[in-house]
Amino acid sequence: MLLAIAAIALAAAGVAIAYFLTHRDNGSNVTTTIVTTSGTASVGKTMPKLTGTKLDAAQARLADLGIQPTLTPEISKSPAGTVLAQAPAAGSTLTRHTPVTLVIAKAKSQATTSTEQTTSTQETTSSETTTAPTTAPTTTASAPPQPRTATVPDVANTTEATAVQSLNRAGVVASLSFVPGSDPLGTVEAQAKPSGATVQYHAHMQINLSSGPGDKPKEHVPNVIGGSLDQALTAINGAHLRLLYLKFPVTSRSEAGKIVQQSPLAGAQAPQNAQIVVYLGAFSG
Repeated sequence: MLLAIAAIALAAAGVAIAYFLTHRDNGSNVTTTIVTTSGTASVGKTMPKLTGTKLDAAQARLADLGIQPTLTPEISKSPAGTVLAQAPAAGSTLTRHTPVTLVIAKAKSQATTSTEQTTSTQETTSSETTTAPTTAPTTTASAPPQPRTATVPDVANTTEATAVQSLNRAGVVASLSFVPGSDPLGTVEAQAKPSGATVQYHAHMQINLSSGPGDKPKEHVPNVIGGSLDQALTAINGAHLRLLYLKFPVTSRSEAGKIVQQSPLAGAQAPQNAQIVVYLGAFSG
């Protein structure tokens, strides 16, 4: 009888030990490993305030959170490398799929500088061909007239960023449409007008972009028209999409610094992580 009771006690003790060994991580000390992807954040982190800081310092702070941000350069009067805007905003709670974007100041391009120098030279030459008065009159330089037509460039098989920038430089506004394709996400599959075609200046032209291999989730494109670049960044990143922006000349000061066009349009669907193009108004009156 005593032997039977002892055997039962030993068995019960064995069960208790086994339970302890297999369930000891069920408490608050459980550690979950989260794998992050480029440009996205770890769960439960808070977005720091990075606007106004230098890029190196901002990247170091994000690296501590396991984040590699997407960088968008912008010509600015601020010192090169300064963070001009961020998305999400400071204090936001980051989730596993939250994309992080920083807008970084860059110096004016050489092409812009060369254009300004050429204009200055032309004005000087013009004044030298006339009799210079004792006191030079004050004049206000007017913006050069916009061309009436534009020539379509060849953007086939290029990336989305390259295509929209090439079209923008040529005076054509890109209208984006995502279509099934095995090429990488955002690769140009076709363009509505052939290269060399003549269109009205700032006419819209559709380009078909690959949705990329695999079955990607579809996201709804938010409406960012009329908002600031910061607001557009927050809205588009919040929809699990990325932002690509270009300057667009406007004649109304009220539109300067505001998003005046976007593609795809609000309400359309785009593959997750696709780039949405927005046009930021730049006063050219």
